[in-house]
Amino acid sequence: MSIKKIIVTKGIYQDKELRLLVSFDENDKPLDLINLDVTKNGEIHEATVEKVLNDIDACIVKLDNGDKGFIENRKLKPDCFLVRHSEKKLVCQADKFYVQISQDRKGVKPYSCDFICSFSESMKGYGFLNYYVERIVSGECEIISDLSDFLDNGLNVRYYEDDNISLWNLYGMVSTLDKATSKIVHLKSGSNIVIEPTEALTVIDVNTSKNYGKSTAFDTNIEAIKEIAKQVRLRSISGIIIIDLLKVSKEKQVELMEFAKQAFSNDYSQVTIHGFTNLGLLEITRSRIFAPLIL
Repeated sequence: MSIKKIIVTKGIYQDKELRLLVSFDENDKPLDLINLDVTKNGEIHEATVEKVLNDIDACIVKLDNGDKGFIENRKLKPDCFLVRHSEKKLVCQADKFYVQISQDRKGVKPYSCDFICSFSESMKGYGFLNYYVERIVSGECEIISDLSDFLDNGLNVRYYEDDNISLWNLYGMVSTLDKATSKIVHLKSGSNIVIEPTEALTVIDVNTSKNYGKSTAFDTNIEAIKEIAKQVRLRSISGIIIIDLLKVSKEKQVELMEFAKQAFSNDYSQVTIHGFTNLGLLEITRSRIFAPLIL
């Protein structure tokens, strides 16, 4: 499951204008839906240290756009600082250096950042699209956009110009968004999964629905896990994920865990399969990189 095409476009959804990056696999199925008005991954900023957090060996920085950032001290290289106030300490308040946002914030929390040792003129046009292509895409990939501000970035972006149909409508973005934000996802067998995000975690329930009695619980779970892996990535779901699969034996649970590891192996985020609880719920955690599609 590799990325073969990327479109960057904008349109109206639920009475709001959205700018989206959408990637597609070899079968023209969407893999990632990134809200460009929310995510700031890849942005490079000058950062000023506001507070050194000695207890966790990190610091809070203020970015030159006014946002707050978080960076671990182990990532810092004092020799590359723009301003350094002490030769004896690794980092002090008011020290300055360049950082790159590596993880979108959750709520009011700061953006996670990586250290940038030097900043050159060639990096001025660097943005999220560059970051996405470098970090997520492997191999040849076609990039199409009808937004002129994504053309001057050093990438081979084909500019879409067609007065008859917009890029947004050409790729049916309203229908894609409807499916990606729906609570219920229908499976080919007639079963379905129900996705319920909460403040603390995301709960996913697997139901036989119209498939009742037509296939085994194990086979339905296999089908559900395949789709869950796709939906978790498509919706940028992160944190704790609890999956209520159909009840199977302990031996089958082991097989399902191994299958889940394979199903999530193509995810760009770190996904950990923790196992089944005493209640038979499958526990998964996924690291946060991009903000959810719809906040």
